[in-house]
Amino acid sequence: MEWSIDGGDINPLILHIRPQIKACTLLCTLTISMFALAMFAFDQSSQTGFFVPNAFAVNDTGSLSDLSETLDLGTPFYMQHYQHNVSSPKSESEPNLYVNHTNDGLINGTLKVDSIGNNTETLRNNNTVYLQGNYTITTHNMDDASYNFQAIGQYGPDKSYESNGVAVFDENATGKLAFLENSVALYKVKIDADGGGDFYMWLLK
Repeated sequence: MEWSIDGGDINPLILHIRPQIKACTLLCTLTISMFALAMFAFDQSSQTGFFVPNAFAVNDTGSLSDLSETLDLGTPFYMQHYQHNVSSPKSESEPNLYVNHTNDGLINGTLKVDSIGNNTETLRNNNTVYLQGNYTITTHNMDDASYNFQAIGQYGPDKSYESNGVAVFDENATGKLAFLENSVALYKVKIDADGGGDFYMWLLK
C-alpha cells in the first residue's frame, strides 16, 4: 500500500505514532534520571563510609549495649612515695637514661614490692617529654610481674614534674601478682618542687 503526502490517509497514522514517541521519550528520560540518581547516591555513600562494616558514629555511648558512659578507675592498686631530683633532658638529641632505676611500693595497700627497670626520657618541646621503658615489680617472696610503658611528661617552671602513662603487663606474672597477667594499667606521676614524688597506678577493666 502506498501513502500519498497530499492524501487524506496519512494524518491518522501521524496522530497514532506521535503519542507513542512521546511515551517512549518520557520513559527513556525517567530511566536515565533514575540511573543517574542511583549512581550519585552510591558515590556519596562510598565517600562517607556508609558501607564500611563494624563502624559506629554515635554521640551517646549509652546506646552501645555493654559500653559504660563513664570510666570509673576506682582506687589505685599500686602506689609509690619517693624522692627524686627533677632534671629535664638537655636537648632532643640528649635523652635522660635511667638504668636499673629502683623504688619500693605497695600493692593494694598491704603487699610490699620493689620496682626496678630502665627507661628513656626524650625532650619534645615546651618542656614536654616522651618516656618509654620497662619495669618489673617483685615481692619479697620473688613473685613478679613485668610491664612495658609509654608516657608523656611535663616539667613545670618551679622544678615540679607530672606525667601520665599506660602500662601493658606481659603474660608471665606469678604468685600474688598473677592478677596482673595480660592486663593494662594507667598511671600518674607527680613530683613537687622539693623532689617529693607520688606514683599511682590503676587497672583498666
